[in-house]
Amino acid sequence: MLPKPATPPLELSSPRPVVLLDIDGVINVFQCSHARDVVVAPYLPTLKLLPDLSAALALLNTHATIVWCSTWGQLVNLDAATVWGLGARPIIEPTPEEAPQRDWKALAVRRTFSRWPGRIVWVEDGFRPAARSWASQRLAAGAPTRLVDVTDSGLTLPIAEDIADWIQQ
Repeated sequence: MLPKPATPPLELSSPRPVVLLDIDGVINVFQCSHARDVVVAPYLPTLKLLPDLSAALALLNTHATIVWCSTWGQLVNLDAATVWGLGARPIIEPTPEEAPQRDWKALAVRRTFSRWPGRIVWVEDGFRPAARSWASQRLAAGAPTRLVDVTDSGLTLPIAEDIADWIQQ
């Protein structure tokens, strides 16, 4: 049995921007031929990581609160986040009602940030219509929101730099 990691709570009392990060396709870039295979822990699958991943994550962490938004759930906080130089981060998790739905991420993100007006960047490898609808509604309400689709590249340092620039506007 794996230990249950200590997941820090998501503090929305601060105006600090939030960056929502998926794992597969964003950090674990199975779609990129130049990524390197990395074994993070014996109970996790081998990951394909980009050479500048740690620098990209460190940059985002300097300017925002990184929040995991992934089917990995608590597994990401066991060892992976530490290997990436971050340590445990808050996690967006579905309710039992949301979990079986294809759009669980959009539903959980909408629920979590329903009244929070701060800047949010969501980095994902492809967005479903429900996520785009959520972002459009937030933007219409005046809440700075950006969806960053990294389907072809994963999270690279230039993408992280662009996100950091947008966060600081």
